Amino acid sequence: MNEVTTVRNTTLKLEYNHHDITEELHKHLLDWTFTDNLSGEIDTFDFDLIDKDMLWTGKWFPSKGSLIAPVIIRNNWDEKAIITRLGKFQIDEIKGKGFGTTISIGALAVSDNSSLRGEEKNQAWEKVTVKTVLNDVAKRNKMKLVWQVTENPKKDRIEQENETDLKFIYRLCKDNGYCLKLANNAIVVLDESDYEKQAAVTDIRRLSLSTDKIKVLNYSFNTSATGTYKACRVEHYDNKKKKRIAATFTAPKSKKVDRTLVVKEEVKSQAEALRMAKKKLREANKNATTISLEIYTSMHIDAGMTFNLKGFGTLNGKYIVTKYKVKPNSQSIDLRRCLEGY
Repeated sequence: MNEVTTVRNTTLKLEYNHHDITEELHKHLLDWTFTDNLSGEIDTFDFDLIDKDMLWTGKWFPSKGSLIAPVIIRNNWDEKAIITRLGKFQIDEIKGKGFGTTISIGALAVSDNSSLRGEEKNQAWEKVTVKTVLNDVAKRNKMKLVWQVTENPKKDRIEQENETDLKFIYRLCKDNGYCLKLANNAIVVLDESDYEKQAAVTDIRRLSLSTDKIKVLNYSFNTSATGTYKACRVEHYDNKKKKRIAATFTAPKSKKVDRTLVVKEEVKSQAEALRMAKKKLREANKNATTISLEIYTSMHIDAGMTFNLKGFGTLNGKYIVTKYKVKPNSQSIDLRRCLEGY
């Protein structure tokens, strides 16, 4: 009797405007990609369709802003199928080529009731905290604010000038050393240093063992001193108090470079200047060592997870995931080395 071999595979289930279209979709589906980003980019879900009968360019043509809810199902990895719900996405872009026979649909992880991206706005806040401003933006877009940082800087004035809400809140977070993520109808503000301090989920070995949860198929890396600094100095002159405020933060381990980053930023005290210097130095230095891995795993990986890399020589150490990408037959992660001491 021939032995039956079960093949591991990843399949897609999809709801479109709250209707399950999985069965019809798979008659036309060519490919799909889910990308989870840690900060600075919106999570995306993209899929390609064959359209020889002109259905998707005709009566099935998706409307921009329509809502999709993808679910990925890993079959034959374990005793039961591994089901991962990816959240809600808005259709943002529709492209076609080849006399309309191939359709590519791009969707973004933003609220279905959101005007975050499509409308430039103007507003000013006086004597306000960063959290309050972000909460105001979340409310007017019918979203919730998830505040995952311990600090909450107070500013004399914060201005939004001819900016979309998304561009504005991204700039506001970056200026204050925070990361911005949009997921499940929420604006999430986080501190990457807090994520880096979390215990590593598992080890990732260059030469994987049979027992490893994540197996490496291929990898590439980049390490550079360009754009990195030994220290950061924040300076501000308070016109009302006729007082100069300044502070310098030096990285605990910075043997390769001897440059100081100088930032002129509004601060209220030397303690706030020191905090800002630490944040700005981290932003400048965090991508000094990066690595990309093609992997094979049954785990669902989230951007922000940390792993210990082993067997990579001088690249060994603790890394944080900045991007996770999954397709029907492949998975990849981008990581950067965690910074020590700041």
